Amino acid sequence: MRAVHGTMGLIGLLLISLLVGGCSGNSSSNSYTPTGPSPNPPPANTVLMSGMAFSPATLTVSAGTTVTWKNDDTMAHTSTSDTGVWDTGNIAAGASKTTTFPTAGTYAYHCTYHSGMKGTVVVQ
Repeated sequence: MRAVHGTMGLIGLLLISLLVGGCSGNSSSNSYTPTGPSPNPPPANTVLMSGMAFSPATLTVSAGTTVTWKNDDTMAHTSTSDTGVWDTGNIAAGASKTTTFPTAGTYAYHCTYHSGMKGTVVVQ
């Protein structure tokens, strides 16, 4: 019985030694570098609704462009023109809606549910 306890103790010391030895030394040799694909930026002409904000807050596009509002938040939002030009209505979490801008101009908009969410589409 004494030999078994002695062997178990020796194995325990060996494991501790390996763990401590693996954590010491040059920290750069233990660094982690992800190998998977990097996150993709949102597609062109897309406004993300995330963190109770429109991003980008100002989007510049050419006349005739279709803009997509994508809701990456956990609650519903809208994209509603300040002058009544468009209103996407409710955009549920995870959903998206589009609006086409045929005419040059500067269009301010907001979320009807969250007064602090404001943005601008500049059409050239």
